[in-house]
Amino acid sequence: MTATIVTPTAGRAIKRSLFWVGVVGVALTVAVLMTALNGTVTGSERWDTSAAAPTGSRALVTVLGEQGIDVTVATTRAAVDSALSDARDAGEQVTLLVADGRGILDGDRIAGLTGLADRLVLVEPGVDTLDALDFPFATSRTVSGPIDSDGCALAAATRAGSVDGDAIVVYDTDVDDACFRTEGGAAVLTTTVDGAPVTVLGAGEALENGAIERGGNAALALGLAGEHPRLVWYSPGPADSDAASLAELTPGWVNPLAWLAAITLLVAAFWRGRRLGPVVIENLPVVVKTTETMEGRARLYARGGARLRALDALRVGTLRRIARTLALGAGAGVDDVITSAAATIGADERAVRALLVDTEPSTDAELVRLSDRLTELERAVARRVAQGDDTASTERMNA
Repeated sequence: MTATIVTPTAGRAIKRSLFWVGVVGVALTVAVLMTALNGTVTGSERWDTSAAAPTGSRALVTVLGEQGIDVTVATTRAAVDSALSDARDAGEQVTLLVADGRGILDGDRIAGLTGLADRLVLVEPGVDTLDALDFPFATSRTVSGPIDSDGCALAAATRAGSVDGDAIVVYDTDVDDACFRTEGGAAVLTTTVDGAPVTVLGAGEALENGAIERGGNAALALGLAGEHPRLVWYSPGPADSDAASLAELTPGWVNPLAWLAAITLLVAAFWRGRRLGPVVIENLPVVVKTTETMEGRARLYARGGARLRALDALRVGTLRRIARTLALGAGAGVDDVITSAAATIGADERAVRALLVDTEPSTDAELVRLSDRLTELERAVARRVAQGDDTASTERMNA
């Protein structure tokens, strides 16, 4: 029985792989879509109180807690109101710090926070917030530090002495109660809204893990956030956003359809995937005997006149068997085998070397003669080793 082997062409290989390329592409699309529908991958946002990243604020919150400040982290307006209510019920002063790292709150929402705490700290508020609060200053530009406090009236700024950062927001202002002045504005400003002080902190880097140790950043951050026994740290979350999420905008049938597509892809992959069948055992048409192989190789040597190659093949086999008989080990070299064989049978080492290495046959008759001598040498070594074993056994029995 014969079979035709067809060499696969590039076109056939490409056609066969197109299905799997499509499966992988659709699977990736479904995975991305389902990830978007079920929520985005959470990362470390700026001023995240639980993040140890350079832009997080875990170091500051930890130190505040060690200093006895009761810190409440709120991500919704409801949580803020609850924390402020608890502080009022306890009769304790409270600071409300708004760190909107994702820009969720608009100016009107932030304006609704004024007058609720003993001090409101706004971290790098935008222009819409400043307009909504009707502050007498506006966003100017960003500068790099350090910037000296210049003896302003704010106690936290005075203790800090300077503020440092790579992108400090400064605000245009003519008010006297401004700190860390530089060309074009000041980085920290304080005003009064609804009878309570509001501090605008343009140096938001002072709250971050990666920059809190620079200059007077630590003193400024601890002074503003730790002014009162209680601190409500407000980091607005998606629940406070007016914008609809992708999941809310997506029709209800999309998510089940995505799951159905994923299941269909798995079934198609199982259906069209290459599967190996059971192993097929096929009997060889001819069993070649070892002697036939040896005779065939001998004829090839004879036909090509390769007497030395034929003799070398015999020598290699003889050396291997003698080494095994003498228990010389796999690391024994030719010289070691020759020396041990000569010593075992009591022969001249030079004669043994000539037989095993040096002599080259010039005729077929000489090749046969050397082959016979190799056989005799191997048998002599085997006999002598066997006699030694018998003698040792006899001595052990007599002992």
